Amino acid sequence: MTERFLTAREVAEILGLSVKTVLTRFERGDLPGFRLYGRVGAPVRFRLSEIEATIADWEAAAPDRGVRQHTTTGAAEGSIVPLASTPGREQRPTTEGEP
Repeated sequence: MTERFLTAREVAEILGLSVKTVLTRFERGDLPGFRLYGRVGAPVRFRLSEIEATIADWEAAAPDRGVRQHTTTGAAEGSIVPLASTPGREQRPTTEGEP
């Protein structure tokens, strides 16, 4: 069986992030992936299994963070996906009257 590769757009949809944020996190080393042809500036692809493992690591590191159920093509039903937040970064509390 061959591994399914995801585009940055597909990973962004899974994680609830923008494509730009996914690519930034890839460049920082926060998301595992690779560049096609091994060239700078080439398109980036992500292995579904590695993204799921990263999500599991995030969930283990911050079990109190909100998660939502999400199904991706080729993923197991009900895969856990973090909401669009940076792992390890606290959310700013809101006060009454703030949007």
